[in-house]
Amino acid sequence: MVRATISLDKNDPAVADAVSHLREVSNSWVAKYRREKSLLGRASFRDMYSALNAVSGHYISFGPTAPIPAKRQQRILEEMDTAEKALLRGR
Repeated sequence: MVRATISLDKNDPAVADAVSHLREVSNSWVAKYRREKSLLGRASFRDMYSALNAVSGHYISFGPTAPIPAKRQQRILEEMDTAEKALLRGR
């Protein structure tokens, strides 16, 4: 969902709804997993939290139609890849 949303064109009519939905889902994810003390130190949680925080922060600051700069987008995607790999290894 994060990958699809951040790759939408700013002129896409669905971008505002996609960003709103992503914010709801990411807020729910953070609210659910932040309470789990056993997960806080895991690399997968840390990297996914960082990626979600960067995406949410961008859209809060610049609005849902503002494209994410290439450098930030690359960092978000790298953090998501790292989190997914860590999950596969049970971390």
